[in-house]
Amino acid sequence: MECFLHTSFLLFIILSYSIVTESANKPNRMALKLIHRDTMARKTRVPATLEDHMEHLTSLSSARFMHLQNTIDKELSNSDFQVDMHQAITTSMFFVNFSVGQPPVQQFAIMDTGSSLLWIKCLPCKQSSSSTRPIFNPALSSSYVEYSCNDEFCRYAPAGHCGSSHECLYEQVYINGAGSKGVFAKEQLTFTTPSGNRVLTKPVAFGCGHENGEQLGSELTGILGLGAKPASVAVQLGSKFSYCIGDLANKNYGFNQLVLGEDADVLGDPTPIETETGIYYMSLEGISVGEKQLNIEPMVFKRRGARTGVILDSGTLFTWLAEAAYRELYNEVKSILDTPLERFWFRDLLCYHGKVSEELIGFPVVTFRFAGGAELAMEAASMFYPLSETDVYLNVFCMSVKPTTEHGRQYKDFTAIGLMAQQYYNIAYDLKEKNVYLQRIDCVLLDDYSPS
Repeated sequence: MECFLHTSFLLFIILSYSIVTESANKPNRMALKLIHRDTMARKTRVPATLEDHMEHLTSLSSARFMHLQNTIDKELSNSDFQVDMHQAITTSMFFVNFSVGQPPVQQFAIMDTGSSLLWIKCLPCKQSSSSTRPIFNPALSSSYVEYSCNDEFCRYAPAGHCGSSHECLYEQVYINGAGSKGVFAKEQLTFTTPSGNRVLTKPVAFGCGHENGEQLGSELTGILGLGAKPASVAVQLGSKFSYCIGDLANKNYGFNQLVLGEDADVLGDPTPIETETGIYYMSLEGISVGEKQLNIEPMVFKRRGARTGVILDSGTLFTWLAEAAYRELYNEVKSILDTPLERFWFRDLLCYHGKVSEELIGFPVVTFRFAGGAELAMEAASMFYPLSETDVYLNVFCMSVKPTTEHGRQYKDFTAIGLMAQQYYNIAYDLKEKNVYLQRIDCVLLDDYSPS
């Protein structure tokens, strides 16, 4: 098995750190700057045709949707945590830079609000290959401590069980490949400020993986889970975290950020969340287009068993909407645009010839309305994605909302709100109060709100 993970073609974001306070225990605020992956030099194959490009984007977003569903289905069945490793890697939208141990060893991991364990690759590996990044060796760290299988916290390890030396072992099994297996331990995390100062956390629980699936070698070293379970870094470092996303289409937008700790940017209106099996579910009550409230039964969005309910996803680009709600939104948008614009026909996607910045001036705001009064308002640049950024393609744009039934009728009552809908919003989670806060804002302004 290889100790290396495979990276994706599409949009990714790397996180580098800017920390406000210095502490060796539990920093109250850890602000992480999000850096667009498109600023990195890389070789990619440009799809030959517009249809190929659309197919590629849709396939990646579909893979992320299925990754979420695999996660939820396996959690609800009380089996081992099983997801598709390849889906998790190739479809996640964020990476995070941090260091582990003393002396610190830099990590480059996926950030995922849909899972609740931090695990990294550790030496010795069962099988290794070349890597551009060092692999953490727990034997060389003065702050590394293994959990005993008798420790109460061992029960939070996925498939936790005893090793030959009574150490707590975890086994995070994946659908494709052997997954991640190793020792459930605790270590200090180190964050580095742009000025070069270091911030150390208290020791946090993590999985030290010695066997990490049959994936291709890469720069990735693990997954940072920010779900609601006790082993989540978000829970261990406080009860709050927030992230702010600006313009996803602008690779030079430099103000995207993630904040961990009690002093996270909790702004705007709250809406209640449920945290079943570590997944954050929201209470969506309706959708409007301009002043028109769409005719959608509220039951469509209710959480009432497996494969139902609404989540905000930090990994997918598009929004996947429950069937009944999608049909209402599709018909309303189509009725507005079909007369003035020319359709571009591709499968059953709602696409048009033209540019978002020109043809959609004055397009009504689409608003998702949540319990408690919180709203997610999407202007044209969040509702539609262009396929005309290069000379390869004609000017075409498509609606960034798709039906969950594209993956099967069993998902007709499930909704996952993607990152395009979250542009220019600060999303804050308060795990103690069980609320999510939504604030429309240009992320550059967050410095004015942040504690100093």
